Amino acid sequence: MPVPAPSQRPPLRAPDEIGLEKILLFPEKLTSLNKNRLGCDPLYPVSVELSLTSRCNLKCVWCSDLKSRALCPDRLTMPVLEKLFSDLAAGGTRGVTIEGGGEPTLWPGFREAAELAVSKGLSVGLITNGTALFAGGLGPEFYSLFQWVRLSLDATGEDQYRSLKGARCFETVLESLGRLAGLSPRPTLGVGYVLTRRNDDPAALRELAVRLRDLGADYLHLRPVVDHPELESRLPPVDLGSVETGSFSVNAAALQDNVGSGNDGLPCLAHSLSAVITADGSVFLCGRLNDDPATGSMGSVVDGSFQDVWRGGARLVQTRLAARGEYCRGHCPQCRMTKYNRLLASLERVRTRDFI
Repeated sequence: MPVPAPSQRPPLRAPDEIGLEKILLFPEKLTSLNKNRLGCDPLYPVSVELSLTSRCNLKCVWCSDLKSRALCPDRLTMPVLEKLFSDLAAGGTRGVTIEGGGEPTLWPGFREAAELAVSKGLSVGLITNGTALFAGGLGPEFYSLFQWVRLSLDATGEDQYRSLKGARCFETVLESLGRLAGLSPRPTLGVGYVLTRRNDDPAALRELAVRLRDLGADYLHLRPVVDHPELESRLPPVDLGSVETGSFSVNAAALQDNVGSGNDGLPCLAHSLSAVITADGSVFLCGRLNDDPATGSMGSVVDGSFQDVWRGGARLVQTRLAARGEYCRGHCPQCRMTKYNRLLASLERVRTRDFI
């Protein structure tokens, strides 16, 4: 069969930006995870998920943080962040995702926190509901500071947005997306969408995907609702591949990858890829098990240092617990890290290791 000429080959699909293959960018971390299966991986996390505040201006019906907000006061300060970012950068962490807990753009020191992280040599990403991006005098140009920004939209229209999120901000978020897309240079722009039985109409999703693409988004990330079985979509996995281009992708893999609970009964090694720091300064092994007494806070960056936590006894105890597949089977909820653990388990079983 003749090989198509380059001009006849289909264009490359835009990268997912959230896909499993990103782990290949960190071979030293992958090696360390495999070498330290029964103990603490000593390498710092590739990136850290940082909540600046527990405040939020929306009330998403599926929000998993509602219970914890009252128990998680804002304790982070700029001196604490100065120490934290210096520590992370020195330890080899590459990026900081500023996200919830609450809505990070509502934190009074949001701008200063992002600028401080970058000044320490860290890349910054942002997960935001997009309703207050330009409050307090912030202009679009500020967001050139971020490597990526993902706006949580979760609806296909204004009425649906109000029903699911408690405010009429659908067009506000899309307007913000358009303003960010006009930047040069600009961050990679994604739109997050929690799929439920109340917002899963295929025709409406297709229309939305086209609008996002035309506004300048780089990708749409579909993920399943978690912790609310009454809201789970019953439709077959949505296929929006026809709206993709070389610059816009639809990542729907999480609708299958993230639906299983119990971590497939596998040991969890992938928790070491990231770390979770909440608005009160607590550091958690896992953002999905922070309500479990056995995997609570490992320490605090307010009362100590990240290095102390990462090398401390509480982390050792929890990593050994997570290395037991039977523990994960009985305790782990639906989690995005399961796909990495599947990959690591598959690599461990390979016997012909000197060949491709």
